[in-house]
Amino acid sequence: MPFVGLDIGYSNLKLAWGQAGGRARLQVLPAMAAPKAMVAETLGVTAKGGRSTPPEEGIEVTVNGESWIAGIRPSRVSGWQRALHADYPASDSDQALWLAALGQMPSSRIECLVTGLPVAQAMDPARREALRQRLRGPHQTPRGWVEVADVRILAQPIGTFIDVLMQAEPEVLDRISEGTVLVLDVGFFSVDWALLVGGDLRRTTTGTSLEAMSVLIEQAAGRIATERGGQPPVAAIERALAEARATMLARGQRVTLALYLEQAAAERVPIALEALRQDLRREHTEVDLILLTGGGARWFAPALGALFPGVPLQQPVDPVSANARGYFHYARR
Repeated sequence: MPFVGLDIGYSNLKLAWGQAGGRARLQVLPAMAAPKAMVAETLGVTAKGGRSTPPEEGIEVTVNGESWIAGIRPSRVSGWQRALHADYPASDSDQALWLAALGQMPSSRIECLVTGLPVAQAMDPARREALRQRLRGPHQTPRGWVEVADVRILAQPIGTFIDVLMQAEPEVLDRISEGTVLVLDVGFFSVDWALLVGGDLRRTTTGTSLEAMSVLIEQAAGRIATERGGQPPVAAIERALAEARATMLARGQRVTLALYLEQAAAERVPIALEALRQDLRREHTEVDLILLTGGGARWFAPALGALFPGVPLQQPVDPVSANARGYFHYARR
């Protein structure tokens, strides 16, 4: 029976699974789900010269008796607004995504599934229990019934902490075991942080800011629209970032994304870090190591370096899936 780490973000769905003694298998899908009627049809046309892009079919699931398509790009959806609020874990969109994820499992029973919530929600026992009850038990997935025997809920940044702990060099392990570690998870909807002193989580120094990647993307899109006209290309920026492209089309012309995102980060990132700074003032300790993760990590790194000069800053090899890998390791405990 597999153990599963599931990280449903607002940009990507990350899945890590495997057996107790084996390595995790990883899968990353776009974290977009919508009713089937709202999803554009993929034509699968081959361009001149034989070049073609494999069709993105998505994963069809049933939510409250309605057909949904999960694991698709936001640009394929029209007439549907993605849930972007604190109750997202209780939404139909979230249910569609975790049903799609469970359908990827090679077994009809999962021994333990670990997932996360934004720090502010993970500290709320009622929210943790509500999510645990939704995920535990039997579920109808695209490939049949899958039963989840046990569910554990962590604060999102803790997944990265565990992931780094499992593969860190001795020098980093010394800082983790003896020092103060700040973990910062830059997601699409929220920026979450946690402080660990000597390996212990300080519950009074954990927090969430909504000045996250969604805000940077919206601001960058607004700048592009102001300069070039038209509507702010929010979905186009999301798709370019998901596909690791440096440029995108705006009214038929190529624009370099980094320029606009750096400008947005210079304005908005300090707002998120100010809330973090206020939290740290209550602690009588100095930060010895910063672990930075999440899909928006690169845009926060310069400001963190300025706020904590001289403090080592480390990012996982693959920051997007770091939480899922950490959850998988925790599930095998």
